[in-house]
Amino acid sequence: MAKSDKKLDTILALDPGLRDLGYAVLAGRRLVDANVLSLRSVPRGRRLGRVQEFLLTQFRAHRPRTLVLEHIPKRPLDTLGGLPALGRLLGRLARKRRLKLATYSARTVRGSVVGDGWAGKREVAQSIVGKFPHLRVHLTHDRKWKERHWQNMFDAVALALHHRAVIKPPSRSRKSG
Repeated sequence: MAKSDKKLDTILALDPGLRDLGYAVLAGRRLVDANVLSLRSVPRGRRLGRVQEFLLTQFRAHRPRTLVLEHIPKRPLDTLGGLPALGRLLGRLARKRRLKLATYSARTVRGSVVGDGWAGKREVAQSIVGKFPHLRVHLTHDRKWKERHWQNMFDAVALALHHRAVIKPPSRSRKSG
């Protein structure tokens, strides 16, 4: 790990969803892990338990100090189903593990990563591939559902990058004071 990376906490970023949960682990400036946890084949009543099992595994493997989430509305809308319950679960897990918890709106993240809060998911993905070229393999697919699936991962990476940009310590050339 580079000398400057020691100052930066490991971040676990989640693009929450009950069908596909995108996640990314950023250690310093390195993208350590990024993928999608597919929950489509898990019975609805077991999805929160599966997410909890998965996150406990991630906590042990990567020891993040910060959990970053896309904002989840507190009130359920018909289309969101159990998403607020997922948000509460994630908050409880963060408190129990004494993790810093940060939430950002999708528009804020897109504005930071792409420079346009109204940018589409495809533009976010292209911007991420510019920073992490090894993710290019997930950018285009022969089926729309595959692209939608991987866009959850790109959104999680964007969340991690946005959080890193917000909390980045000043460089020596930009000393405060």
